[in-house]
Amino acid sequence: MTGRYLGVDVGTSATKVSLVTEDTILTASAGYPTRHGSAGEAEQDPAAWSQALATALAALVAQRGADLGSVTAIGLCGQTPTLVPVDAAGQPVRPALTWQDTRASTGAAELADRFGDPEPLIGTALPWSAANMPAKLLWLARHEPSTVRRTRWLLQPKDLAGLELTGSPASDPWSTKGICRVSDGAPAADVLAGCGWPAQACPPIADAWAARGTVSAAAARRFGLPEDIPVCVGWSDALAQVLAAGCFERQSAFVFSGTSAIVGVPVPYESRRAESRRAAGLFRVPRSCAPSPLLYGPTSSSGASVAWVARLLGCQPADVPIIAAGAGGATPTFVPYLAGERAPLWNTEVRGLLLGLAAEHGPPEIARAVMAGTLLSARHVLDTVAETTGRQAGEIEYAGRGAGDPTWEALAMQTLGAPVRFHSDPDMSARGAAILAAIMTGISLPEATATLGDRARSAEPSPADLTLGRTLIARYRQASDAALGWWRDTA
Repeated sequence: MTGRYLGVDVGTSATKVSLVTEDTILTASAGYPTRHGSAGEAEQDPAAWSQALATALAALVAQRGADLGSVTAIGLCGQTPTLVPVDAAGQPVRPALTWQDTRASTGAAELADRFGDPEPLIGTALPWSAANMPAKLLWLARHEPSTVRRTRWLLQPKDLAGLELTGSPASDPWSTKGICRVSDGAPAADVLAGCGWPAQACPPIADAWAARGTVSAAAARRFGLPEDIPVCVGWSDALAQVLAAGCFERQSAFVFSGTSAIVGVPVPYESRRAESRRAAGLFRVPRSCAPSPLLYGPTSSSGASVAWVARLLGCQPADVPIIAAGAGGATPTFVPYLAGERAPLWNTEVRGLLLGLAAEHGPPEIARAVMAGTLLSARHVLDTVAETTGRQAGEIEYAGRGAGDPTWEALAMQTLGAPVRFHSDPDMSARGAAILAAIMTGISLPEATATLGDRARSAEPSPADLTLGRTLIARYRQASDAALGWWRDTA
């Protein structure tokens, strides 16, 4: 297979680009801030994404062998659900409400009471959470009616990038779930109306690997790309990682650790409605949105917890595993609910706990507890999948934070409860976007993932690791219940 495929990931903390061929990958990134506020605000400036894309592409071109003039196709992915309302000219009308924004918690509870089961309305059991689109839309309609009047399209970050590159506002059904029905891509009209928005605000919906258009002359000048390169519709960063790790082909479980973690398993369904009811706290990706169905859940604070403990210990996040390597004996149990939790709890008010502290515990034990807690939160999601389906994960694809670090990998063996394949690429989302671009050009999914995927190393947990893991997850579940109990007592 020949070709040079450019993947673009508009992520939570940075825009990452990867130029992928059969033999090589070149990467670059540029970051941007999130504005957090005391009322739960978590907003980003969409103009910063555009500037970051231009900066990352310029940095990519500066690398040896990075010839953008020979790019075959461009693929997109990005953080979701992050809401970007744009006007008829394609300009954002306000800052983006990121998936971390929790101001819509009250509205989310109202939507749950009003609509109940979301399956008939949205086509999947999307939690009525402040993180997801419907609650954000209701909050905007109540607090910023002028935003509703000015908005033409309700987009995701990668869709804004696609609009700027090609002029097309198209999105895929999974990224736009709650605005559209994932089953057929039609506007979720009842939900939109109930949230104070017209159905016409739903963007055109197409498959993630479909072509949205080609790079325009204006975009070519702005971003340093050649004109007329085809650009795909794109996907969520979560599903792009699933694609890049080969999970659709191998039917393997996955743990992808970034600011949050993405955790789940490809799962065949015989009864969609029955499985939807049983899969409380999980996203069910139907076959209309992906090559095979998935059950997965995003957590809230994976890398964010590491950044927190680094601030606490006065070090850099990269130093945390070095400090943790000095831990001796038993460590406390940490639940990483620093800003609430998404899957499997979907509770924005619950908060983290550090239980089992002893006088002999110091920075190494605290650092190790936080690292283990982020992995155990992933195990919690995997166990929820197993409880839903009756099937344990046979093998786990692990990518992102910690892959390649001996302390992280040893903890993964002790906590995840299954064999693990550690992937070498730290930017699997951008690689997955590049693979989407290849599929758009007509290359089959098996060939694209086999040729453009990264290298992985397999590791087996020892019997002692498995025994310890069962103890650790039991303590974690007890700590999770204690955190929920604390929240209920103080609510």
